[in-house]
Amino acid sequence: MVKLEVFTAEPPCPGCLKLLELADRIKAEYGDKVEVIKHIGPCDEFTKYGITVVPAVVVEEKIKIMGVCPSEKTLKTALWEAGV
Repeated sequence: MVKLEVFTAEPPCPGCLKLLELADRIKAEYGDKVEVIKHIGPCDEFTKYGITVVPAVVVEEKIKIMGVCPSEKTLKTALWEAGV
């Protein structure tokens, strides 16, 4: 199972809302192959991963996308690189 973590502001900005919707679509499509964890608002993982801006995505603690909601294709490519 690949871990996909999404980070958003509280309250979520428009890009954050798109990212939350995208995370739900990914979970529905990949099912048990992907563990989706949503971090809404400040949390310890911001420091752990060095996240400075939201929306942000971390795949398997290795692939990071910050400051923009990635396209579905980009996110699927990141998951593929992580082994899905």
